[in-house]
Amino acid sequence: MSGIRRRRSYAVGIAAAAALLLFPTAAQAVEAPEAPSARAAAQPAKAVEHKVPQTAAARTAEYWTPERMAKAVPAEPVGRTAVDGGRTAPAPQRPTGPARTGSDPVAGHAAAAGAFRATVSATQVVGKVFFTGSDGKDYVCSGSAVNSTNKNMVFTAGHCVHGGPGQSWNSNWQFVPYYDHGSRPYGTWWAETLVAFNGWTNDGNFGYDLGIVITSPNSSGELVNAVGGMGLQWNQSKDRFVTAMGYPQAPPFDGEWQYFCAATSSQRSWWTTDQIKIPCNMTGGSSGGPWIFGKDDGVYYSGWVNGVNSNVDDRDHPTEMRSPYFAGWVGDAFNTYSSY
Repeated sequence: MSGIRRRRSYAVGIAAAAALLLFPTAAQAVEAPEAPSARAAAQPAKAVEHKVPQTAAARTAEYWTPERMAKAVPAEPVGRTAVDGGRTAPAPQRPTGPARTGSDPVAGHAAAAGAFRATVSATQVVGKVFFTGSDGKDYVCSGSAVNSTNKNMVFTAGHCVHGGPGQSWNSNWQFVPYYDHGSRPYGTWWAETLVAFNGWTNDGNFGYDLGIVITSPNSSGELVNAVGGMGLQWNQSKDRFVTAMGYPQAPPFDGEWQYFCAATSSQRSWWTTDQIKIPCNMTGGSSGGPWIFGKDDGVYYSGWVNGVNSNVDDRDHPTEMRSPYFAGWVGDAFNTYSSY
């Protein structure tokens, strides 16, 4: 952290009801892992990948001028109701159990002096995502660095790597950890491999709206070695206290800084078992930001990713954020791509 000037030290909470839940009591404990539902297991969860041509990856750094980054807008999945636009919808404790259900965080830079728990601390493992869609327009999302064997993994939303049914892979993909009003204090990492799931690419199912990106090392080396990385959990309870983070850019926000919602998640509805929800009013641009379980506000890289911002109940006036439920298919993909 030495030599890096922090413009702010804390993310900004944006939902009053959720903010009341910032302090989980000591009685809150990790519940026993929950097996994926029969419906979720029956859905297509096959990972599909796109290798970014080396020549295209080399051009990405030149493509993203400050002007292009400033003009990029929140993505809008075609005909869907994602957090990044769409149509109004109708109404750390370690994992337990004998099965492996996650990966562990890794230390990055030290926490800032005097950090305290009165609010949620901003973190360098959360960043802003920029890409070009198949329509040729430039878009923004959010993402987070996840610890893995290759130290180059980013989790984001599926629609932040692929446009969904009838669309193609996004291009000019880059991740800027701790993006701050145009500043890139830790540098930029570019995509080497984009990963989505056929439940999203073929069907547009938000229960599989997850993207995994393997980045190329830059002049600072591997992503996680430079900024730290969160752990990952799957097959956990759907009722957990989580902190959702991201860079909302659609009004009334500007996408220039990290915001958060903190609340206890729950199943979206009795007939929709592949999504979970929290009360939250983050808007477009926050897509792909992590749902963090066990975030320690005194440590900038702490916690486990257990969801991502995917879609909302109302594009213009959101009150509910949703995430895919991280079942075994997430762990399978993590294990597959951890060593890429």
